[in-house]
Amino acid sequence: MTKKTFAVIGVGRFGYALIEELAELDADILVIDRNYDKIEKVAKMVTNAVCLDSTDIDALKEIGITSYDTVVVATGVNVDNSILTTLILKDLGVEDVYVKVQSEYHSKVLSKLGVGHDHLIWPEQAMGKRLAKMLVSGDIMEYLELDPEFSFVSMQATKRLIGKHLLELDIRARFFVNIVALRRNDRIIIPSSTTLFEQNDEVLFVGSNDNITKFAAWLNK
Repeated sequence: MTKKTFAVIGVGRFGYALIEELAELDADILVIDRNYDKIEKVAKMVTNAVCLDSTDIDALKEIGITSYDTVVVATGVNVDNSILTTLILKDLGVEDVYVKVQSEYHSKVLSKLGVGHDHLIWPEQAMGKRLAKMLVSGDIMEYLELDPEFSFVSMQATKRLIGKHLLELDIRARFFVNIVALRRNDRIIIPSSTTLFEQNDEVLFVGSNDNITKFAAWLNK
């Protein structure tokens, strides 16, 4: 079976997370960004990483953008750049184009360019849906929204944690969430770097919804 190929344009927070996930799935990935430092950051993870302006039609032709099965326009807050990049991709004949959406106006313009509703990516909405599924599934024991992007959550300790400590796991550096306390036998414990997690511990942590979702998924693997 031929491996599916992907091109990701833009290495912001969303683009980087997408690239990481695709890389873990051993996908064939081309990454494009006009910032050389961002290209260097992902170069070792992907098949090919190129520093160029995605609105340069000749440059896109030269790297063979039309040979990729799926192209994701994951550029940041520059809506004009996203729209022009999408227009060029469509003009070149790229059929499977997904675009990160910044606003309702952005969405309407992309729709007029022929990007289907199911190919418009609203990162905040998608994160909310994933978090809702986790809440319903019961993985999360308690949940408190601190603001639209950050939450305080508690989950049952899993085999990923049991018998290990924070110094060993390096949770904060790996997932950017902070474990602030444990509930053990109805007592609250503030863990030190060497406090071992036990079988029935309830882990209380805080972070962005995006990072909480990733950490929770890792806990339950």
